[in-house]
Amino acid sequence: MNTRLLLLSLLAACAAGGGRPAQANKLVDHWKIRGVALGHYTEISPSELKRKLQEIKELNATHVTVVAQWSMKDVRDERIAPRKGHTTSDATLVRMIAQAKAMGFAVHLFPMIDVQKRKPLEWRGTIKPASWERWWQSYRRFILHYATIAKRSGADIFCVGSELVTTENQTQRWQALIAEVRRRYRGQLLYSANWDHYQPVTFWQHVDLIGLTAYYTIAKTNDDTAEQMTQAWGEIRNKLVAWSRRQKRRLLFTEVGYPSLDGGAVNPWDYTQNTYPDPEEQRRAYVAFARAWSGVDELAGVFFWDWYGKGGLKDRRYTARNKPAAQVIRRWFAAGLSSLPLGSPAPNQR
Repeated sequence: MNTRLLLLSLLAACAAGGGRPAQANKLVDHWKIRGVALGHYTEISPSELKRKLQEIKELNATHVTVVAQWSMKDVRDERIAPRKGHTTSDATLVRMIAQAKAMGFAVHLFPMIDVQKRKPLEWRGTIKPASWERWWQSYRRFILHYATIAKRSGADIFCVGSELVTTENQTQRWQALIAEVRRRYRGQLLYSANWDHYQPVTFWQHVDLIGLTAYYTIAKTNDDTAEQMTQAWGEIRNKLVAWSRRQKRRLLFTEVGYPSLDGGAVNPWDYTQNTYPDPEEQRRAYVAFARAWSGVDELAGVFFWDWYGKGGLKDRRYTARNKPAAQVIRRWFAAGLSSLPLGSPAPNQR
């Protein structure tokens, strides 16, 4: 759906329900994004896709993220390209988007770079090619390829980049790329910054929403309570809210997740910790996030990361599938992100 049609549909909904229209780059409150990432980077059978989309629908989600991944050999590589066994084919990607939309979801198409060979502390946020010119030529090809797919498949939100920390001061190149994407695609655009590097991004005024991953430390020990985690999130939230107001853009969390292992709320970014499964710690972390962010006007929405694999109580990965955290998502999404699960009082948001 393009921006004009989206605004018309929102205005119609407001007229029917007595609500207020959306502002220029704000979504009306009842249309907050309640999303889950599918998490598939390769192929998926039609039956498995249908089953997982139905499970996400039962969480009361309105949106799904579909990931498209190309690879660099290492952080010094100048070429970004599809990688066999790690890149979803275009045909499958289009089918995933079509199936999601047929089931009533809005779709976020999320192109992402994978770095194959990494030394300690190396990742896509530390790329440093010998020639930035050649790297940007390759990156432009990557993003415009998926912008075209986003347009043709009717994706509602498109991400122009994710966690590319070392590029974020190259303002003119980002401005030029975003302008070129807008000539091809008329939906909502965002950039997804890393949770600890959003303020230095130099081109927020050129996108519609501030995208942000959310792997913040919210626990000091592996046994912190939901109340302690909520307090930690509250301090983070207040800083983000104040900053988003200055930017005059709303926040969209593109990735919120906690591996269901002991210590998952202490180091949410580290899914490789060699500890035992702890779905209860994961549940408490989800409760804390929902409590801290309920009813916050500056929040455009959230995508929980992710719905992948079989899940279950012995699973140690991020997915909430078949785990207690899924019930937290279901309750919070049912309330439209405006009230808290478990009937707990809201923290002071100001």
